[in-house]
Amino acid sequence: MDEKQKVPVYACADDWSKAKCDKYDYMIAAFCGGVAGLVDVFFVGDPLTSLLGKHVDDIADGFVKKAAQFFWKNDQRTTGKNKKMPQTLEQCISYLEQAFPVNYDARYAKDLVAEDGVLSGMRPLNHHLMSLAHSPDPIGLIFSIIDQLMGYATFVDHGKLIHVLPKKTSGAVPYMQGSNLPSMLFCGFVNWIGHLLSDLAGSSSTRRAGMTGRGAGIPMPFYELFLFCDFGDFDGKTFAETMISVFEQGYDLRFGVTMAIPVIMEELMIKSIWMIRQKFIRKRSWKESFPTSQHADLRIMLIVGNSTLCLIDSADAAVHGVAGGNVVSFICHLNLVGWVRLILLVLKELKIRFGSVISDAVVRFVDEVFTDMQTPAEKERIQDFCRRLEIYDRHLTELLAEFVVNVEKEYQELYSEINATFDVTKNSLEQASHSVRLAEISGVEEDRIIRSRKDLDDLFG
Repeated sequence: MDEKQKVPVYACADDWSKAKCDKYDYMIAAFCGGVAGLVDVFFVGDPLTSLLGKHVDDIADGFVKKAAQFFWKNDQRTTGKNKKMPQTLEQCISYLEQAFPVNYDARYAKDLVAEDGVLSGMRPLNHHLMSLAHSPDPIGLIFSIIDQLMGYATFVDHGKLIHVLPKKTSGAVPYMQGSNLPSMLFCGFVNWIGHLLSDLAGSSSTRRAGMTGRGAGIPMPFYELFLFCDFGDFDGKTFAETMISVFEQGYDLRFGVTMAIPVIMEELMIKSIWMIRQKFIRKRSWKESFPTSQHADLRIMLIVGNSTLCLIDSADAAVHGVAGGNVVSFICHLNLVGWVRLILLVLKELKIRFGSVISDAVVRFVDEVFTDMQTPAEKERIQDFCRRLEIYDRHLTELLAEFVVNVEKEYQELYSEINATFDVTKNSLEQASHSVRLAEISGVEEDRIIRSRKDLDDLFG
């Protein structure tokens, strides 16, 4: 294969062919990774004893306070709003909980209309993890919008996705604000953000003055995917149950930010030293010395630095795991952010160096399989199947568009009748007529709709 085909379009060809790390580059990368690893061992540690974690928790508390006060200042409600600006952390969290209520905030299975045994392990320490809508990532946003639109709550229980309805006594809000579909989606998004802020530093009941706990926060992005790994045996628990126990130890978004500190520090150190060497030792211009992914030697230094950090981190986690005698202690001391960053760097480098080669090999393999193993009749059937899939996909797209239009029309009619029913500028007969129509489109049983004064007299005897 032509060597030029392996060069990414955004990489400098000369830099690609000549750039490589010397012994000083490797030494610098290993040193920076080692320093970051020691910071991770002595200052990050585990969620409950982390020195850096305490400072991050304080920052998170301050952020929640400022967010609550910002929303309070811009809250235009005339009823339901606190008269005084919230000041303490408990007051700020309580205000956010009241201002951004959702229907998926159940803490126990008893708050839901669920069969016996379903979500039996859910409790205040882990309900933010088991509820997908509490995840601060695209998955959480999607399920938050769906839950708010549909009125149910989505959880992961024993590796399975389940939808359950909140009980009326749970205080859940069974509707989404907004007058049409776009405004409802926007309100749902804002409600999701606001509710995440209310849970970032724990609940108002766990962050009262005088209480020493840090509260159950929200999970790190995509951490909820571990709940689908309901397999294996780790001290009598599946991998999913083990990761739930790790989250209960405080392995939440706040600790995720704490774990990111040594990772960011290591990368900044490597990039800064690399830039200085490029400018003053290799005599390149400032533009050429700016650290980007175009430079192969810098990418290798970042991989070496992150590898060193992860090796020190894994050794420390192994020591604590053996001392603690369980897998939970091992994972609590593991820097998940560092390991994810290392994996991404390695995958990115493989894609840059061998992406076109791998893609071409896969295409050739598939072509050979189709050529050698299929008869003309089989090929025709496969092509016919693909055509039918395309037709079915277009049909589903049309049905979805029609469904969205119908839903928006129904909500517009519903809100129009609500406004007309309580419009004081209309006379009583017009209001009564609109109330009857409102009851009909809301699904009220025919024999329970009051259509005339006689029906009203019959109702009260």
